[in-house]
Amino acid sequence: MNNESGPSTTSDDELKLKFIPGSLVAVLSSVYCLVILFILLVIPILQLAIGASFQNQCPVSPNIPTYLIVSGACGVATIVLTIITILAFILCIKRGTAGASIVSGCIFVLVSLVVSLMSVFLCVWFIVGNVWVFSVHSKVDLDNPLSINYCQRTLYQFAFTIIITTYVISVISCCFSWFGNCFVVGAALKKGSKS
Repeated sequence: MNNESGPSTTSDDELKLKFIPGSLVAVLSSVYCLVILFILLVIPILQLAIGASFQNQCPVSPNIPTYLIVSGACGVATIVLTIITILAFILCIKRGTAGASIVSGCIFVLVSLVVSLMSVFLCVWFIVGNVWVFSVHSKVDLDNPLSINYCQRTLYQFAFTIIITTYVISVISCCFSWFGNCFVVGAALKKGSKS
């Protein structure tokens, strides 16, 4: 009997997720990744709070609070689902058994699909928000609540700042990605020329 249990344990060990790149395992199973996500969770919570607080205080573009509320709610949901995905991934890596891999894999695929769909929606919603915020930029009145061009100062400036910050972070991310890819290609070419 001992001989039978030994090989079955070994076969379970062989079913560990060896096909996942080590760098991906290192990033996704780190506490650092979860901490960053929890920090990023502050932004959609602020969007929700500010959008809800000033919901009827922007007659020049009444959709700006709605933009912030929907962006915030979807942002919170996306980040929470991403955290669930990472925790399922960590469980899958730590357990390493076929059963844990199958359950975690199913959770990972389902949640990843939902997160992907929400991300596409958020990209489209971001463009819509740009139209609502920037179309009134030249005529918005931040000081006179009786004006038809009024929009509560905190609400408008927050929406404007969030949009600009999103563009800046996107450009910086693209630059880092481009430089990172250049570094990898350069290292591969250097390694290939030595062979």
